[in-house]
Amino acid sequence: MRTIERPKVVSSKCIEFEACRWNGAIIKSEFVEKLKDYVEFYPVCPEVEIELGIPRDPIRVIELDGKLRLYQPSTERDLPK
Repeated sequence: MRTIERPKVVSSKCIEFEACRWNGAIIKSEFVEKLKDYVEFYPVCPEVEIELGIPRDPIRVIELDGKLRLYQPSTERDLPK
C-alpha cells in the first residue's frame, strides 16, 4: 500500500500552537485544529525569533534612509533584519 506524504504548512505559532502573541495569548482556530490530523505544521513566531519578549510592545515597519526597517517605538529599538 502506498503512503502519501502529508502536506507541509508553515503557520503562525500563536494560532493554536503556543501563547506567543504580542499580548501573550493564543489564538484558537477551528480550521487549524481540523487540519492537524492531515498536514504537518511548521509553526513559527518571527517576533520571538528576533528575540522580542512575550508579551511585547508593537513593532512597526518604517522607511529609514530609503530602507525598510523594523522599529519598536516604545523602546526606540531598531530591530535586526
